[in-house]
Amino acid sequence: MRYAIYEGNMERLGKKMARIQSKCRKYGCDFHYEEVGEEFRELTDDNGCTYTARFVIIEAEGVAVVNGWRFIAKVEHTEKGNLINRACDIEVPERYYTGLPVCEHCNSKRLRKDTYIVMDEETGEFKQVGKSCLKDFTHGMSAEVAAQYVAAFDDLIEGEAPYEGCKIRCYIETEEWLRYVSETIRHFGYVKYNDDGEDSTRMRAGKYYWMDHGGDFGKKERERYRAEMDACGFNPESDEAKSETAAAMEWLVAQDESNNYMHNLKTACALTYIESRHLGITASLFPAYNRELASEDERRRREKAAKSSEWFGEVGQRIEVEVAEMSCLTGWETQWGYTKIYKIVDAAGHVFTWKTSNWVEDGVKTIKGTIKAHNEYKGMKQTELTRCKCA
Repeated sequence: MRYAIYEGNMERLGKKMARIQSKCRKYGCDFHYEEVGEEFRELTDDNGCTYTARFVIIEAEGVAVVNGWRFIAKVEHTEKGNLINRACDIEVPERYYTGLPVCEHCNSKRLRKDTYIVMDEETGEFKQVGKSCLKDFTHGMSAEVAAQYVAAFDDLIEGEAPYEGCKIRCYIETEEWLRYVSETIRHFGYVKYNDDGEDSTRMRAGKYYWMDHGGDFGKKERERYRAEMDACGFNPESDEAKSETAAAMEWLVAQDESNNYMHNLKTACALTYIESRHLGITASLFPAYNRELASEDERRRREKAAKSSEWFGEVGQRIEVEVAEMSCLTGWETQWGYTKIYKIVDAAGHVFTWKTSNWVEDGVKTIKGTIKAHNEYKGMKQTELTRCKCA
């Protein structure tokens, strides 16, 4: 049979199940206990806050059969009748519902609080036996162990709700969390986490998330955050938030795990639910994605410029270039000093190169030089200059 055990109960319950399993093996009884999966459920705490909790799926089966006799149930005798605590799905005969605490093995009649029901596997005969006589049917397994065996299944049922004092872990649906982050960045821009973290994207998105999920805030805090959300029309269910999140996730799936960061980002974002410790890494999806978009835009711009670039002037011609963009592409040591190659682009998109060992200051507006050659690099037509002067 399967049980859904609250995650916070697992440590305590797991130790108890392991002890029972060990004792049952000692007496030849079969008790199977195994973790087979997980599921997430919505819970509400005492303050009315709704949160997602993780449950571990446990498969527990057992048949207490020793010397041909199967342990069926523990009978608790009360003045109003008997309580039947079954250890399996076999129904106990009705005569034991109100029967006296008599041991049908030794036929002793005395006041007992508990008795035990066993069944002959071959004949189907039932017997009610006392604590001492139980060992004759279970190869020495004590009543205490038998009681623990029965209680194990009750413990599993009780474990489906958080024990008092156990650690509460809250989970957030990853895709929903990313929509809150996307919406936060759309209205407030991306702010990297700092020492106080007060205005970072991760902290702001977290506060807005818990505002919508019954988080425990003071009256002033709640009024402040709600006013911020209302003022900008904060809506994680907006088409923009959904499409942005979907696009970023689609991009991430296609990325290589080229470093530790990208591996962690892909792993965390692939989870259906995440803990609070994963909020930061998952929130960084968007700046990583946006940097990639910016790089892609720059690449396309350069490709477009390369396709539109044409050679300028004639070889040997002295020209003057109005500088729109200038950057140093590379440099190396030579016997005449350190040589650099500069790339210059004018307002019309013409691309020029200049190899020089001279020091060139920032902010150059105009360059006069002689056309040395017309070259082509990766499909981009470039005009090579020499003997240049800067202004």
